[in-house]
Amino acid sequence: MVKCVLLCLLVGLIGSQAQTPTLLRDTIWGEFPSVVRVKTPRENQFCLGTVINSNHVLTSAFCVLSYDRMRIFPARLVRVIGGDISVTPAAITRQTRTGQHIFVHEDYRPHTYENNLAIIRLAEPFHLPSNAIEEAVIRMRIVPEQHPCDVVTWYRAPGTEGNPSQEIPRQQAFNVNIRNRDVCAAERRTEFTLEENSLCTYTTTTIGVVQGDPMFCDGELTSIQSYVFLPPVTGQPQPQPQSQPNLVSTQVRFYLHWIHTQLNRTQPMPGGWNPVEY
Repeated sequence: MVKCVLLCLLVGLIGSQAQTPTLLRDTIWGEFPSVVRVKTPRENQFCLGTVINSNHVLTSAFCVLSYDRMRIFPARLVRVIGGDISVTPAAITRQTRTGQHIFVHEDYRPHTYENNLAIIRLAEPFHLPSNAIEEAVIRMRIVPEQHPCDVVTWYRAPGTEGNPSQEIPRQQAFNVNIRNRDVCAAERRTEFTLEENSLCTYTTTTIGVVQGDPMFCDGELTSIQSYVFLPPVTGQPQPQPQSQPNLVSTQVRFYLHWIHTQLNRTQPMPGGWNPVEY
């Protein structure tokens, strides 16, 4: 009995230490050079994308669709900004491009966030090689549980009104750890499954993320953020959501065939395409 108690205490202690406290930090030059900003007609919102090659950027389907998710934004109204990590002042290495075509995954499902990916083809390629932009290296290996990774986001820190330098929208990153997929799925209140192509991570504090924010493990592009959900607090008469969210992202390695097909695609998306009807 004593051995059982000691073992249970040890397991609980290890589990409590497994999750490193989540810290939001400013990125530094050259840390995530494949990450770019994507500006669409969606007011006051930047998405992030990742450079696949000099002509193409990977992001979420959500990023390039209208508010009602019924139509793709005209490519010419989408701007992609690379080679910089803040809005102002503009770095000498900044390169700004407009879209030529946008390809949303044909099986994207807005209500379940399945296949939440899109490729933006640029009207003019990025000038590579560059000291501030490079193609992402896609992770091909399985990411083990508890593995530390970094999520890159575009964040404006709250409560910094007294320090104007901190009010500038800029690229930031925070650390996460990979969770067990089945344990994460069991915490969903609406659907108790997570697709094999998904990864679940956990943060120890609430941090704003946008669909399309990339996650890097060991410096390799691993997944694209898809959605967030709050697990209920157990042991309460009425389950209450926790303040620490689970972040679910789409693993890029499962979509390599689709991505490469878009890189060589010669036809645009069908006219009038929307994810509800197709």
